[in-house]
Amino acid sequence: MIWLITAFGAILRFYRLTSTLQFLGDQGRDALVLKDLIVNFNLPFIGPITSVGGFYLGPLYYYLMAPWLWLARFNPVGPAYATAAIGVATIPVLYWVTKKLFSQNSALWASGLYALAAIPVLETRGMWNPNPMPLAVLGILYGFYLANYKNKPKGLLLAAVSLGAALQLHYMIVFLAPVILWQLYKAKKHTRELITGAGILGLMLLPLVLFEIKNNWLNVRGLLEFLGKRQYTSVNLWLIIKNTVGRSEQVIGMVLGFGRSFNLLRALITRGWLLGMVWWLIKKRQPGLVLTSVWLLASVATLSVYQDNVYPHYLGFLFPVVFMLTGLILSQFKGWLMPLALTFLLLFVTANAPQLKTALSATGNLQSVEKTAKFILEDAKANQYSAYNLTLIDETRDYRAQAFRYFVEVYGGKPLGEADYPKTDILYVVSPYRQTDILSRQNWEISSLLPASLIQAWEFTQHENIYKLKRL
Repeated sequence: MIWLITAFGAILRFYRLTSTLQFLGDQGRDALVLKDLIVNFNLPFIGPITSVGGFYLGPLYYYLMAPWLWLARFNPVGPAYATAAIGVATIPVLYWVTKKLFSQNSALWASGLYALAAIPVLETRGMWNPNPMPLAVLGILYGFYLANYKNKPKGLLLAAVSLGAALQLHYMIVFLAPVILWQLYKAKKHTRELITGAGILGLMLLPLVLFEIKNNWLNVRGLLEFLGKRQYTSVNLWLIIKNTVGRSEQVIGMVLGFGRSFNLLRALITRGWLLGMVWWLIKKRQPGLVLTSVWLLASVATLSVYQDNVYPHYLGFLFPVVFMLTGLILSQFKGWLMPLALTFLLLFVTANAPQLKTALSATGNLQSVEKTAKFILEDAKANQYSAYNLTLIDETRDYRAQAFRYFVEVYGGKPLGEADYPKTDILYVVSPYRQTDILSRQNWEISSLLPASLIQAWEFTQHENIYKLKRL
């Protein structure tokens, strides 16, 4: 049965992947680093920069994705397919871990819902560093379970490897700190494995540590500054309690596919889910249930202190436990309670199917970005430009046009670097919108060219518009 579930999950994760793939600034930035690693053997010591706080993650994601970009001949679909494959592999791993902690029936529910749920599906259909997080989290969870509840201390080594990976995929894993510290305290008698695990974690994070030493602890200083800003200041107890309600609905109701904004169904599902978890926790305090329940509730509590927006990909570290506990709750609905499970399943499918249909029938921008980049490169070569550069005007704020820059470089172009706009003579401005007064734009990439004039404009219906500016 699990192989049928996995196969169906694979279809949802691979269907029209190339056609729907979004290649935006973050993906362009990562692809440029991967290309530099493959072509010039320039080994990165840091990974992607975070959207909040400006921290640098570790470089593991780049090393994982580089072989796939090389195999795909520098086509970004390579890392996207690798990410989707990791998402597919997560399904049987989730089944296996849930079966070990709970039961086979719980595992079938958990893996089946995870295979079909819109958010886990959509979060694995792209080239992005947070996407493999659920698989890494399963390693942390099962490693601690083995060490602290099955007296198998070598599980700490699995937890260490998985934590070393998770810390380099997305910074939101830090919200698991209370749970991790609790589990480390429970494992204090396993001194040898704790020391070995610490060594493994240190080796995995060594490139980032070396970067920190060389750059005067840039990330540490950024973290301290981040914690002192609006995300955590001016917090009172009432606000935390109020946020807990909203965060619980995001962690449970949103992840299960019942809406990204507040609605009555999402609220009811969340409250019913929490009642089911508490009821089963009171009835049977088995180790796996205690671990996963504390994992989820502690994370909701820490997230309630966080005052910025929480997007679905932020919650990858909670995807597994949400579906594991959902599977456990639904597996208890037997006999005359079975209609409750079937009702939930009907609501789940009704909520998730339209989201999947919309996403799987959408049109991505990869081909458009590639076509635009080729057009720019052909014009630059025809006019023998040497000091040319690119910028992008759209809602993504990727002013350095990194996605377009990637394809220009892949096809042999040599635009000036992202810090060299003051040295630029020709600037290609890319925008999906028609620009009528482009020289009045306030972004630095354009203003550093002034005085300048618009010497040519190409406006298309099939891909982005291009405006060519020349320094006077």
